[in-house]
Amino acid sequence: SAAIIAGSAAEVAIYNFSHRPTETGTSTNTYAQTIANKGAVISAANANAVFLSNCQQLLAANLSESTVKGEGSKYSGLAQSQAAILGDFDLDPKETFSFTFQTVLHLFTSVDNPKSERASAQGNLSFLLIDTVSNILLDSFQLGGGLYSFKHPDLSLSYSNSFKPTTIDFDFLAQGNTKQSVLYAFGEYSRTFDNATNLRLVEVLNNIAEAEAVPEPSTILGTAMFLGFLAKRKKLKNK
Repeated sequence: SAAIIAGSAAEVAIYNFSHRPTETGTSTNTYAQTIANKGAVISAANANAVFLSNCQQLLAANLSESTVKGEGSKYSGLAQSQAAILGDFDLDPKETFSFTFQTVLHLFTSVDNPKSERASAQGNLSFLLIDTVSNILLDSFQLGGGLYSFKHPDLSLSYSNSFKPTTIDFDFLAQGNTKQSVLYAFGEYSRTFDNATNLRLVEVLNNIAEAEAVPEPSTILGTAMFLGFLAKRKKLKNK
């Protein structure tokens, strides 16, 4: 029954590691804000991360989700979430480091009145492979997207040669003032290192949902005043 809904969620699973990590870490961070002058709004953010390295089958996984729901004539809501995974690996010369990855990014927006209500859902996920001795970024995988009730969606995907996605699926649905997108990727990372390498894997999810309802402006100047959206802090703490 909500007049506005904005939702952004991402999930990643990493498994089939060729090497056991020497050190692991996880980090989560959430932020939610609501302002309701004439109406009601709920902002919710959730983040979870785990790296299971003390069992036979290694597994790293994280989940990040942000949602804003509101109803009324004047309110705003913001939800941000972040979940990160870190693993350090020691590789001998001529060894091949590899793992399998699965990712999904789900975005959703819905409004009743596009003239006086705005919703946006944004998300991104990234893999970084870093040489901790030289502090050089060796490989990366970046996937992101945004859905907006007031403009066209955007989508980005880039990766280095050591990432080999075998499946990339994108589904988009627009019905009335409701939009939904799901981006799924599955594949493998594999790289042979000529020299001994201290390698760090960092995987991070970021999700943002925003929604606001304002009285319909009667002038062009009034319309411009309501086009601003928040891009708040993003913080990662390694443990």
